[in-house]
Amino acid sequence: MNPTRRTFLSSTLATPALVTAIQPAATAAPPLGDTQRLTLRAAMDLIIPAAGPMPKATDAGGVGYIERVLPSSPRLAAQLTESLAVVEAYSLRTYNTPFPQLTQPQQIAILREMEDTAPPQFAALRDLVYESYYTQPAIWKLIGYELYPTDHGGPHMAPFDESLIEDVRKRGKLYREI
Repeated sequence: MNPTRRTFLSSTLATPALVTAIQPAATAAPPLGDTQRLTLRAAMDLIIPAAGPMPKATDAGGVGYIERVLPSSPRLAAQLTESLAVVEAYSLRTYNTPFPQLTQPQQIAILREMEDTAPPQFAALRDLVYESYYTQPAIWKLIGYELYPTDHGGPHMAPFDESLIEDVRKRGKLYREI
């Protein structure tokens, strides 16, 4: 078979319609409610608290990042909603108080219990908090990370310092020739 340009173009024009018909339409995730947002903020700042020059997760823009990402990922939104529901359930079961109203030691106890007894939900929350923090350019500057786009050269390595392995060379062979 020797396809012509016209055959190729007509088949490629039909592809988007076919793919759309096969895949279900993605529905936007509902935004976080006020209670969920308060629970998320409290949990985020316990997972990544301020330390030295490093800001806490919410001060780095973590909540805004998460709220921008959720509408494009219903699966991620479902995981976060489930994780926050678990946090609230543990809080109400243990202290009969919503999570944001607990003292910091009580909140830490809830997150530790969640980590031990609901690891998938805790991991989903923790990982999203880490992502929201370490994708911020302001954090990159604080940790000394430099982004090198793939269309430019990356960092240059310093020349190797042979004196670093001098002690290893003095030891001699630690194996036997066979």
